[in-house]
Amino acid sequence: MDSKAFVAELVGMVEDFCRTLDDAPPAYSYIPLSTDAQRVLVMKSRLHNEQRAADLYGSWLRSTPEFDVKALMAESAHEEMEHAAILSERIRGLGHEPFDYRPLPAQTAMFNAIEGLSDTCQRIAGFALAGETVATYLIMKSLDSDSVPEWIKAPYRRIAEDEVEHGSVPQRVLLDLATTPERQDAARRAVAMRLVLFREYLASLDRWVLGQGPW
Repeated sequence: MDSKAFVAELVGMVEDFCRTLDDAPPAYSYIPLSTDAQRVLVMKSRLHNEQRAADLYGSWLRSTPEFDVKALMAESAHEEMEHAAILSERIRGLGHEPFDYRPLPAQTAMFNAIEGLSDTCQRIAGFALAGETVATYLIMKSLDSDSVPEWIKAPYRRIAEDEVEHGSVPQRVLLDLATTPERQDAARRAVAMRLVLFREYLASLDRWVLGQGPW
């Protein structure tokens, strides 16, 4: 498949997933939450995601042969830590400890699965394209929602600026690298895997934050 058509296919997969979240936005978006205690729990979970994202980008540097992609990963690791600092400062300012969070099993499984990807196209497709696109989509929904308080929106406006600025980068990387049937199939499977795992993470976060179950 032509790489342009292939990337459009992957983007379509992710956009279809995002649309399934419109009718009932998850707790991850802060929209259905009614108390600050619930919102702090979600922010702690998302803080953990920022740190794990930095860990992943950093751990992939040595095994990424493409110099341009290696540079992008190094920049992304730094950016994720900046986002983590923003969220931890907000949590601490509300009188809570930012780093006492215990990740949900589905959250741990999602990151462990992504960490195991070995090909650059898989990593960029499954992590940067799929995961960060969904996260940004839900950030934008929270910024547009009247139910989300300003103390939540303020840090995410700063984070959203970075995410929107770099939103097309994964697509450009895949246009250059996903040029063989083997790499395209691997990237497609990585996106499918990430979306399945992301959905379970969102569901378990809902159950935990809304008091419907331990995870």
